[in-house]
Amino acid sequence: MDLQIIIIVTLLIIYGIFIYYKKIVVSKIKGSLGEYKVALKLNRLCKKEYKVLNDILLKNGKLTTQIDHVVISKSGIFIIETKNYKGWIHGHENSEYWIQTIYKHKTKFKNPIKQNWIHVYALKNNLPEYSGIKYFPIVVFSGSSILKNITARFPVIKTNKLLSTIKENNIEQNLSINQMRDIYNKLIQLAIRDRKEKRKHIKQVKKQIYKQQKAEKMKVCPKCGNILVKRKGKHGEFYGCSNFPNCRYTLK
Repeated sequence: MDLQIIIIVTLLIIYGIFIYYKKIVVSKIKGSLGEYKVALKLNRLCKKEYKVLNDILLKNGKLTTQIDHVVISKSGIFIIETKNYKGWIHGHENSEYWIQTIYKHKTKFKNPIKQNWIHVYALKNNLPEYSGIKYFPIVVFSGSSILKNITARFPVIKTNKLLSTIKENNIEQNLSINQMRDIYNKLIQLAIRDRKEKRKHIKQVKKQIYKQQKAEKMKVCPKCGNILVKRKGKHGEFYGCSNFPNCRYTLK
């Protein structure tokens, strides 16, 4: 009997390690690989015309935000959010979640456009002396993903179109060479390198995700705290905030 208990406990521990590795470790490796591929692409930009920063952690009020890539150009600042996925990708810029479809299996993930807008606001807060600067948010999907039914006003592209997208939008002369250099140096100075702060940022993100998921299960809007009510739209039923139009939070 004791031997059976030991075997069961051992199997449960092995299963727990497997689940942790699959959900946490593998996803981190995939994400880092996608960011590395994009960083290699950005490294091909002319060093005189562009200043590039990769994986930068900045203060955003009392919180922190991690930005995958920042490209400073004469036209303004490009903020790039990288996702490394396979399968079909579906999403609308106003939705809270996008969908990854692999055969009949569907997985939801946070809307990368909304994530990127948080990065834009963080940069604005850290660069108040450049109030008139232009920001160009871009979402890049690396890996074997296929972009299907994407509705967005801003570029949502594959890695192979990244450089051409940046160059096509880098036309107006809004920043001088000296201003580009000053912004680059300031962001380097403001970037958080302390490991404790980085661990704190990870805990902060996990806490925010937990709070949002808990609110959604209770059918409470995680943004404003009002009740979520069932509505009908062009693509079927969904939950919307009862505080609409002041709050436009939606949930499938």
